[in-house]
Parts: sequence; C-alpha cells; structure tokens
Amino acid sequence: MQPTSVGKPAEATDAQTVSAKDVGLEVKRLRRAAAETQAQSAAAIGVTRANLTQWETGKYLPSAENAQQLDDHFRASNALVTLVEAARSPQEHATPATAGAIVVETSGSLAEIFHRVGLGLVEHLIRDGHGKALGWRHNLQTDGHPTALSTAFGMNALMVVGEPYVDQHALVDSLLTMRSPQVNWLGRAGTSRPEITAAVVDVLFRIGTAISVDEGLNLVEDSLDEFSRTRPYLLAVALQTAVRLRPDAPLTTRLIEDLLSTRLDFSGSLLWPEKNEAGLVAPEPSVVHTARAVVALRASLRSRNDGGEVLEAVEEATQWLIDRTHPDDGVFEELIRPKPDGDGTTRIMIRHFTPAWVVQALAAAPQLPLARLNRALRTLWSRYDHERGLWSWGNGDLPIWMTLDAVTALRAATLAVAAPPLSPPGDLTGE
Repeated sequence: MQPTSVGKPAEATDAQTVSAKDVGLEVKRLRRAAAETQAQSAAAIGVTRANLTQWETGKYLPSAENAQQLDDHFRASNALVTLVEAARSPQEHATPATAGAIVVETSGSLAEIFHRVGLGLVEHLIRDGHGKALGWRHNLQTDGHPTALSTAFGMNALMVVGEPYVDQHALVDSLLTMRSPQVNWLGRAGTSRPEITAAVVDVLFRIGTAISVDEGLNLVEDSLDEFSRTRPYLLAVALQTAVRLRPDAPLTTRLIEDLLSTRLDFSGSLLWPEKNEAGLVAPEPSVVHTARAVVALRASLRSRNDGGEVLEAVEEATQWLIDRTHPDDGVFEELIRPKPDGDGTTRIMIRHFTPAWVVQALAAAPQLPLARLNRALRTLWSRYDHERGLWSWGNGDLPIWMTLDAVTALRAATLAVAAPPLSPPGDLTGE
C-alpha cells in the first residue's frame, strides 16, 4: 500500500518517528484520563507498578501483549497498540511529513475507494422477501433487524459516495414504518434519543418527504430534554440538522446557545468536555466533542449572520485542535436514558471516530493546517478494511456510522484542497 496524494504534490521531507517517550506520555495521559493511580492501572493489567513507571517514563516499551492489555483496559481502540508498534519499528512505520499534500493511504484513487464503499454498503443492505430495501443494522457483520439510526447513516453514506444506485425512496418508506407514534424513532435499547430523531429527520429532508419543515423542527425539539443540554454530542447533532432545516429558526438559536454553554474553562481556554453537569471531578477537554462542536458551529456560521462569540469559540477550539499532539484515538461515551415505560434507565455506549471529526473540523478552517490534517487522515485510514471496503472499529466490528464519518471527512478534506480548474472567468451575468 503506497501513499498517494489528493491536492498539491507532496514535498520530500524527513520522516517523523514515534519514540518510547511518546508512548510513555500517551500511557500516562490515558491513565490520568481514567482517573487511576499507577498502582491501580498496573494491578488491572497484572504487572508491577515499577513496570508501568518504566513505560510511562519511556525507559522501556511494553511488550505486544502488555500493549494490548493496556489498550483494552483504557479502551484506546487499538491506537496504543499501533503507537507501540510504530515506536518498536520506526523505519517500518515512519510517517512522511507531507506539508504540501493530503496523504491518502490507499491502493487506488478516492473515487475507487468510494465505489468500493458503496458496494460494501449495498452488500450489507437488508431486503424483504420481495427484494425491497429495508435498511441496515448497527454492526454490519452481525445478524438482526435494521434500525432507524443505522438506516439513516447508510442512506447518508450512499449520498456522500454517490454510488451505486439504491432505491432511497423505499428506504424512506422503511424509516417511516419504524416510527413509533408516541416517541418517534427508537434505538436498539428501545429508547427515544435526540441523535436518532435528528439523523432520521435530516435524511428524510435530503431525500424528500411530506413532513413540513416546521414539523421536522418540532420533532427534533421534542426529542431534547434537560439531559441533552449537558451533552455536547447530542446538541451538536441536533444543531447540524436544525441549521440545514431552517438556519434562522428559534430552535437553531437555542441550540447554538446551549452548545456554547457546555464549554468549560481549561487553563484559560473554553473547550468542550464529554459532558457539563454538576459534580464533575477533574474533567478534561475532549478532542472529538470539541471537533464535533466546531463542525456544527461552522455550519451555522455559513448559514447565519452569527459572529462574535460563535466565531471566537470556533477559532479558539480550532487552534486547540491544531496544537494537539496525542493520537486521535476512538473514544467511548456513556448515555443514560430513561426507559419508555418510565421504569428505570438504560445505559447506552456511544463510540466516536475521533480522526474523522478532527478532519472535518480542520478542513473548514480558513487557513488549512495540512500537517495536522494529514496526521488525522493517517489515523482515519488505519481503520480502513480494504477487503470489505468499509471502516472497522478496533475490536473488528463494522459499525455503519464509522464508514459514514470516514467518507464525510474524506469528502470535506478533498474539497478543502481542490482548486476548481473550471472556475468561471469574471462576471457571469453577461453584462
């Protein structure tokens, strides 16, 4: 697999390698993020505290087995294993610092990759006994019924890659049949969630629906609750849909205000954590939640006359993302939702594909930070399964949302660097 470039030609530079010290800093970061002492982390993976100290100081590298145990314990989605491998074989895993090109780790063009993605999605499309398209399941390599959220993700992904043909109106019909009269669309755990409603409403309007814009906005608004106001992820997803439906709607304005309110002050910088609620102990800024917020707020800036606080928030967060040096690893987030019958709650684990959102956030920056963008792209491509033509999580799952995030990010990065060769000269009015 040879790197190819999209955009400007690559410039030859020295290779950037990963050192044992880099690994140690990442182990220490993950341990602190887990709020564990060295003794607690060492006990959890069955080594001595002295071993962990040697790894964190960069004196020694953990063995392949220990690296995997650390990765599993900290839920690093194989990012730590990859980092250790790179440090152990620097020449083999050296990364070109291409300051003038976007690196695409593929064996073909992006058009060919997108075609393979489309074929891979269609291969996993669930149909009824008459061949009618019904949708997709969450994990593409498992059995089960299609879900509303996964079907919305699959429909959006096919629109991004542009092929092959699938009867999207049949999928719209399927989405409408999945709607519960009382609580709209439900997740796999049988609960109504704002991100599901926002994703379904968004794709319905992209394809075409009899639902009015006002009704679509009301559906999104009704799905939100006080819990949602503490979660940047849920607010960002709802905001992206609201901006596309009606940028000047009161709901759009409230979502922007709520999203800005979830920031916390981290050493003088206002950034987004995983959550903002009372009683948090030592919260940390989140790369993926900050990137998601930047993407949503930039969409609002393009469609509204916002400036001031919104623009300042986006610029501050973008610069923080550019300056980050640790790996863009995948992260988990836990959502606790009330059960539909009101009897207790349901715990839902949400996974985020961090590099895809970092790419989207940076691709929209006025001054494209190519070096930082390339680093996120390399991590994105490291999760690409060439055999299936889709993206896989560290444990081998094929979550459909991960492929949607990846192709959306790749499209954004490509558009950010492509110079339009057919730009119209001068005035198009003919006067």
